[in-house]
Amino acid sequence: MAGIGGLLAIDVPLPAIVRYGLYFGCCVVVPGVLLLRVAWRSTGNWAEDVGLGAAVGMAYQLLGWAIFTALGLPSWLLAWPLLVLAAFASVPQLRPCWRIAAPAPLPVAWSWGVAICATVLVVIVTFNVLSDHKPPPSGTSYYPDLLFHLSMVQELVRSVPPQLPQVAGEPLEYHWFANADMAGAVDITRISPALVYFRLWLLPQAFVVLLVSASLARQVSKVWWTGVLAALAVLPTGSASLLSPSLTFSIVTGAAAAILLVDALFHRSGGRGAWVLAAALAAVSGGSKPSSLPILIGGVGLAALFVLIRDRKLPWRSVSAGLILVLAMIGTLRFVAGSTSGSGFQFLAIAKFQPDYRAITGDSSLPGTGGLLPPPLTFGDSTAIAGLAVLLGLILLSSAGLLTGFGLLLVRSTRRDPVAWLLVGALAGAWAGMLLVNHPGASEQYFLRSVVPFAAAAAGWLVAVAFEGRSRRTMVLVSVSALVLGVVFYKATEQPRFRTGDSRDAQVEALARPLLVAAVLTALLVSGWLLSRRRWAKQPGLGFAVPVLVVIALSLAGMARYSYYAFRTDGNYRAVTGLVHPDEQAAAVWLGAHSAPTDVVVTGSWCQSGGPRTPDCDARGYLVSGIAGRRTLMEGWAYTQQSLTSNGVGGKSFRFQASPWPDRVQLTLRILTAPTPQLLEEVHRQYGARWIYADRRAGPVSAKLDELAVLRYQEGEVRIYELGAR
Repeated sequence: MAGIGGLLAIDVPLPAIVRYGLYFGCCVVVPGVLLLRVAWRSTGNWAEDVGLGAAVGMAYQLLGWAIFTALGLPSWLLAWPLLVLAAFASVPQLRPCWRIAAPAPLPVAWSWGVAICATVLVVIVTFNVLSDHKPPPSGTSYYPDLLFHLSMVQELVRSVPPQLPQVAGEPLEYHWFANADMAGAVDITRISPALVYFRLWLLPQAFVVLLVSASLARQVSKVWWTGVLAALAVLPTGSASLLSPSLTFSIVTGAAAAILLVDALFHRSGGRGAWVLAAALAAVSGGSKPSSLPILIGGVGLAALFVLIRDRKLPWRSVSAGLILVLAMIGTLRFVAGSTSGSGFQFLAIAKFQPDYRAITGDSSLPGTGGLLPPPLTFGDSTAIAGLAVLLGLILLSSAGLLTGFGLLLVRSTRRDPVAWLLVGALAGAWAGMLLVNHPGASEQYFLRSVVPFAAAAAGWLVAVAFEGRSRRTMVLVSVSALVLGVVFYKATEQPRFRTGDSRDAQVEALARPLLVAAVLTALLVSGWLLSRRRWAKQPGLGFAVPVLVVIALSLAGMARYSYYAFRTDGNYRAVTGLVHPDEQAAAVWLGAHSAPTDVVVTGSWCQSGGPRTPDCDARGYLVSGIAGRRTLMEGWAYTQQSLTSNGVGGKSFRFQASPWPDRVQLTLRILTAPTPQLLEEVHRQYGARWIYADRRAGPVSAKLDELAVLRYQEGEVRIYELGAR
C-alpha cells in the first residue's frame, strides 16, 4: 500500500499502477516461485520465496521475451508466464509447488522489521529518486543516461538481436538485460516505455533487493534477525538506481545466484536444480552489469582456495562453479556488452572523479588514460602524493560499510567456515575492481555498489556472532550506543569547504581533517572499550558488534540528512546541459505516435545540450531515439564501444570524440543544410530513412526541405518531414 500511495503522490495513474502490479505479481513472481520450488526447494516461508522467486521469474521472463521478440510476436508474450501457471495447475506432480510443503515461518518481528525497511525504501525511491526525474514529455531536463536507457527499452521492444538505436543497422553492444526486462513489461502491460522506466519498474525491483539481501544474510548467519539488519544496511547504499537500472537488476539476480551457489557448494540441499538456477541467474546478472560476475568469481575462488588448503584436495564443485561463472562472464562480455568498454588498469583511477582531485594533485590527465600508476605517484611532488593518499583514505572512510565484512576472518568460528571466505572473496573482488580498473566514465564504482548484499550479509553475521548468547538488555545497550556513536562519527567527519585562494597544501590538510578526526575517535573508542573490559569480561567477542553497528548508523545518518534536504527543497533534479524544450519533446512524441516502430529518422540532435550542432560536441544527445523511440541515422555516439575505446585521442574525452561514423554525420549535415533529391533518395534507399527531425536550435535547417519532402509537423523550432510520401 505504501508503494501505491507513493506512486499516486507523484501522479502515476492508478490503472497503470494496478496493471503493472498484476503483471509483476502474476507474470514474474508467481511463475518464478513455482519454478524455484520445482527446480530447487522452498525456503519455508513466503517472503524469501517471493524474493528468490522474483529473481528466477525475471530470468525466465527474459528468455520468453527473447523468443517471442525474435519471432516477431512480442504481443503474445503473455502466453509465456501463462504456460507456467497452466502447467503447475494441470500437472498433478507439479501442484504441490503451489504451497509450502515444510513451513518454516519467520518470526513476526522479522516481518515487521523488513516491512518498516520497505516503507522507508518507498519514501526514498519515490521522493528522492523517481520524483526527481519526470517522464517525457512532462520533464524539462534529462540527464543523458535517462534518455539513453529509454532508447534501449524502445529498441528492445521491437528486435532481437537489438540494433543500436542511435546508429540504425549497427548491433547494440551494451549490458542491456535490465532494459530487456522493461521491454517485456511493456509487451505484456501495454504501458508506455517511458512510464514503465521512469515510474513503475524501479520500485518492485527495490523491494526484491531488500528481500534477497535479507535472505542471503539469514542463510549465511543462520540467525533470523540478521535479515532485518541486512535490509537496514542496504537502505542508504543507492542500490535502487534510475540512472543505472542495470545495477539494480544485477544486484537482484547476482545476490539470488549467490544464495543458490552457497547452497549448491556447501549445503547441497537443492540438487542439480540449484546449479541450473544459479548458472542462469549469474548469466543474467552478468548481462546486466559486467561488475557482478567478477564479484561472484572472487567469492567462489577464495572459498575454493580455503577448502583446498584445509582439506588438501581439489574442491571440484567449487572449480566447476568458478568455470561456469568465468564462461558466463566471457560470454556476456563478448555477445552482450561487446567488449570492456574502453576499460584498462590503473591504481586508484576512481580518484580522478573526486571533485578536489585536480586541485590538490595538479593532475589534469583524462579519466581512463595513463598507465598502471596514477600520475601523482610519478610527479615526484610530495603534495600530489599526499593528496592522493588522502583521497584514498576518504574513499575508504566513505565506504567503511563495505570493509567491515573482512572482520569475518578475525573471528575463529567464522574463519573456519568456507561461506565466510566466499563473502570475503566477493568483497575483495569488488575492492580490487574499484581500485584497479580504469574506466573513462567511472564505471569502476559499480564494483562496490554491486557487492552491497554480500557486505550486508557479512556485517549481519559478525553482529550475530558477537551477540550470540547475550541478553536482550546487552544487545539493546550496545545497539543504541553504536547508533549514537555513528551519528557522532558522521557529524565529526564531514568534509570541510575550501576557502577561495587556499594553497594546495592547505587544501590537502583540510581534506585530511576528517581522517584525523576519525582516527582520534576510533582510538578513543578502542581505549574506552579496553578500559571497560572488566565490565564486559563475561561478554567476550562483543566488541566486534560495535564497529559494524557504528558504520551502519553512520550510513543511515547520511541517508537521513540527504532525505531531509531533499524534502526541504522542491526535489526536482536539474540537468542544465540536458535541457529539452517543450516543442522538441512534443515533436518527438508526435513522431513516435505517427511513425512505424522500425522507421529510421534523420536528425542532428546528437549533442547533449541540443546545440550548437557540431561533429565533436558532447555526443550524449538521445532526444529522438529516446523520446520518440525511433532508430536514427545518427544520434549520440558517446556510449558506443568505438567512442569509449578512443577516449583520450587528441586529448579529448570519449564524450567529445568525433563520430566513428563520419559518413553518416556528413550525410545528415548535408541533408539538413543543403538537401538535394539525390541525397534524400540515397538516405532512403541505403538506410531506410523515412523521416527528418529538423531542429533549428541545434543548427541551421535549409528551407529547401519544404520543397523536397512532405512537412508533416511543425511546432516552435522543430519541423518533421516525411520522405518518399510524394
